[in-house]
Amino acid sequence: MKLTKRIIGIILALLLLVSGIAHFIIPEFYFPLIPDFLPKSVANIFAGGVEILLGIGVFIPSFRKHALLGIFILMIIFLPIHILDALKENPAIGTKAVAFTRIAIQLVLIYLPWFARKLD
Repeated sequence: MKLTKRIIGIILALLLLVSGIAHFIIPEFYFPLIPDFLPKSVANIFAGGVEILLGIGVFIPSFRKHALLGIFILMIIFLPIHILDALKENPAIGTKAVAFTRIAIQLVLIYLPWFARKLD
């Protein structure tokens, strides 16, 4: 079980690193997902930076549990963004079915860091 949790943590860290870097390489991909009441460039840079820092934190043993907690919180923060997008007539990425699937995936991404954080 401990190995499974470590592997989940590493996978989450890699996903966050890739996503965080993508925020800087292809910011236009993320802009449609960012609510209009937020400054898109600032929100994109902030989210990408946080994702990179949390991804790195998982690989530092003394920060691992804190980084996984941070990922858990970040995924909760992102959930309303996915819900708002799914409720739009034309979701930012794909169809309504894709948007609602992203919500389901987001729920899994909320659970996994919490699960991985509970190492024995």
